[in-house]
Amino acid sequence: MKATHKLKFILPTLLLITVLACSKDDDKAGINVQNLITNFNENPTNGDAVGTVQAVGSGALSFSITSQTPTGALNINPSTGALTVANASLFDFETNPTISAQVTIIDVSNTETASVTINLNDLDDIESFLSTSKANYTAASAGEWIAITETEYNALATNLNNVTKVATSDAEYDYDLEVESSSTEFTIANNNGHTIPVSSYIIAFKFHAITNGNTNKVLISTTDLLGPYTQLGNNLPATTTGDQFYVIKGNNTVTEGYLGFFNATQMGFKRVPTSISYGFHSSESLTLNSEIFDNALIVLYQGLSTTQKQW
Repeated sequence: MKATHKLKFILPTLLLITVLACSKDDDKAGINVQNLITNFNENPTNGDAVGTVQAVGSGALSFSITSQTPTGALNINPSTGALTVANASLFDFETNPTISAQVTIIDVSNTETASVTINLNDLDDIESFLSTSKANYTAASAGEWIAITETEYNALATNLNNVTKVATSDAEYDYDLEVESSSTEFTIANNNGHTIPVSSYIIAFKFHAITNGNTNKVLISTTDLLGPYTQLGNNLPATTTGDQFYVIKGNNTVTEGYLGFFNATQMGFKRVPTSISYGFHSSESLTLNSEIFDNALIVLYQGLSTTQKQW
């Protein structure tokens, strides 16, 4: 009988010890976290959802970013661990192919860390920054010029990397002077110091049309103002009047030197108060006859070039 009473006493004691041991193991378990690895398109919009850091702990969790590369790329929801785009300009494959972060997670008694790796997908950056003309650009073939809006032209100039404005500066193009009308059927290249940098791609073009036309051509040379020139892409789309804006699809031609233009109809020019000249031929030609100094005449055309292929 004594042995039986002793056994009944030992069993509850063992059960209590087991419960206490399990409780201590639960405390040691801490926070269960998962590292986040995801693919994500470049050129997003601020506030876009990127992904969520998954974690399970004792009670409510608190999330914070303790470090990230590049700095300022991401925001995190402190209650849910949801990551969003903080600075869309940093989500650029050519500059930051991978965005990474360390996230600290805290509950009532534990702290853990999760790593975040965001691998950016390389997109056609030109297409990303088009809006009205995006569908036409997407459907176009390589080497085709597509008419775009002034807003889109400026978006490309602002958002693409390593962009240089060539042939005419903004100051020259926008001088508060009367726009004069040119003759027709000539080939020209401004010589005003705004040449195409070495190892560049021409991506966009604009000019001021006085009359309608559909056989205008963009030309590129080597380092010689007088040429020889080669045509870049196909003919420009038909024009109306006023400033015309274009982008070229899939340009793989690396160049430097002068940006020329064959103008089939009348176009605009200004006489600006600077010391400049231009190369000229009185008809369509891939070589120019001579360099002309004519009261600082600037023909109103401009190209966008970049030294970084982003499409």
